[in-house]
Amino acid sequence: MLQQLRDQTQSTGFKVLVVAIILVLTLFGFGATNIFLGAVPSVANVGDYEVTENVLAIETERERRRIITQMGPEFDPADIDRLQLQSFALEQLINRQVLYQATDMLGLTLADSEVNRQLVDSPAYQVAGEFNEALYRQQVQMLGFTPLQFIDEVRQGLGSELLRQGVVASGFAQDWEIAQATALLDQRRDIAYLNLDVDEYVKGVAVTTEAIATRYEEDLSVYVTEPTVDVEWVEITLAGLQTSVDVDDSEEALQEIYDADVSTLVESSQRASAHILILVDDTTDEASALQQIQTVAERLSNGEDFAVLAAELSQDPGSAASGGDLGMMTKGSFDTAFEDGLWALATPGDVSAPVRSEFGYHLIQLKEIGTVNIPSFDEERDVILARLRSEAAANAFDLAMDDLEQRAFEERYELTATAEAISATVQTAKGVTQGNQGEVNAWKYAENVEVIDSLFSPEGLDGENSPVFVVSDGTAIVARVAQYNASVQRSLEEVRDSIREELQLESALSQIEADKMDALSQLQAGDSVSAVASGLGKRWQRAELTTRAGGTSQGSASIPQGVLSEAFALPRPASGGKSVGSVTGPNGSALVVVTRVVVGDVDATSEVLLDQLAQEVIARDQQLEFAAFFTAAQESVGVSRADN
Repeated sequence: MLQQLRDQTQSTGFKVLVVAIILVLTLFGFGATNIFLGAVPSVANVGDYEVTENVLAIETERERRRIITQMGPEFDPADIDRLQLQSFALEQLINRQVLYQATDMLGLTLADSEVNRQLVDSPAYQVAGEFNEALYRQQVQMLGFTPLQFIDEVRQGLGSELLRQGVVASGFAQDWEIAQATALLDQRRDIAYLNLDVDEYVKGVAVTTEAIATRYEEDLSVYVTEPTVDVEWVEITLAGLQTSVDVDDSEEALQEIYDADVSTLVESSQRASAHILILVDDTTDEASALQQIQTVAERLSNGEDFAVLAAELSQDPGSAASGGDLGMMTKGSFDTAFEDGLWALATPGDVSAPVRSEFGYHLIQLKEIGTVNIPSFDEERDVILARLRSEAAANAFDLAMDDLEQRAFEERYELTATAEAISATVQTAKGVTQGNQGEVNAWKYAENVEVIDSLFSPEGLDGENSPVFVVSDGTAIVARVAQYNASVQRSLEEVRDSIREELQLESALSQIEADKMDALSQLQAGDSVSAVASGLGKRWQRAELTTRAGGTSQGSASIPQGVLSEAFALPRPASGGKSVGSVTGPNGSALVVVTRVVVGDVDATSEVLLDQLAQEVIARDQQLEFAAFFTAAQESVGVSRADN
């Protein structure tokens, strides 16, 4: 059961919470967190806002977490370039502050009621579609804000978005812009292309025995085997230790663990509660807040309804409207002092004395104690025993790795004594390559980069034992090079076929290039496309009135994307003339000819496409409009960087 509690942090709900927190960071940043920092070197100034090294470090970490979350569990955080990430984070900070201060200059602000509504409606703080007070407070605390500071940061973020919307809201597409976009984007072209396929050219290339021998003699150093090593290694496994570790499996010991599990389960049971909060902040001091909450407590003792008073007096915007209801939550969801006060209540309906949390004073009402399903000792006995063995094996595995590393270090150039000391066997593998290529790498650890790099390091090639490597969950090894097998010259007969293919490909590519350049010269000189094709013994592929997406009046044309891109990059041909070009791809080259261009016509274009073009034009204009506004805002606010 204890393990079940630990597993909650691996649940989907917990991961959704983490993603939600990162989403909030992305939207609103750490703008308020600098109030916690002392005097540190300045990186930049945006108007009256100073970006310190500490603020930048926080923002950089935020961006790092965002990238890791987006890329998924297979992504290696070590691949992130820290300097590039820091530079990006600085620009994000500056851009956000420019918008915040421009919003203030223009007097744009949101009422408290609107900010509260946005927070309550935000999916980031909802459970099953309803605002969850505990989830909201968890996130605020994890971000390092007090509630008022966080609300102010949200207000700034919403205000800057309101400003952006105001700047771009007037965007609309004029008729001439749509006509211009239609003429260009709905353009159709008559296209012809002629493939110079490398496979066909290769078939026509004959390579002599003398040419193969000459290439072999010229490049002897190329035709050698890859160096290999014969490997010895010793391994330990967690699975092997699980069957051999000693644990106290007496009934008394197992019963004691069971009782502790039950106590933890009961302690962590869910409780539904409601509260009335009087904030201690810049406008209300400690004494005043305490006096107010005591007055509320007196009204409750006189029989007034808790929910009614919460709706009237509570200063918690998230729960006041619902009578102070906080829902059903487990321990760890609230401020520690708040939880102590809630869990001290024994009977649903009980109300606490005033409780001082970091936010202010609360009156807490216990509404419901969640039921706890407690399995019997007999049901849990085998589970507890398995857990004991697993935990003992994990501890033994850590100790065994330390012992293995120490012994292998002391033995240094052998593994025999190390294996004997830990009751293991020295295993061997032959012909292991550094590049992990070929069938010789049948060794099961050949794909582990750290292990291979260690073996082929100067120390490894000298025969030293490697450090301990954890090569998979529950398996660790120490390896060494027992023998180094240097490269050897491969005979001509061994490489004859590969040299022939190499020479054929070179000749084919050379001939394709020569044919392509000759054909382009002929086409540009005015020769007919038929004559050019005839000279090459090939046929043109044609597609009339083709769109940029490869569509024609007869349906989709199977035109290679490279050919299509080149065709629409060529200039419009003169009347009766043609535009010519070429494109090179993995399968060879192609000649491309455009003989006719028909511009898009607004009157002949569907309403659906016109609407799409209008939206694209508006989006482009909005981007340009906002970019111009932002540039002006930067100049007005004033931005300076420490390195300028």
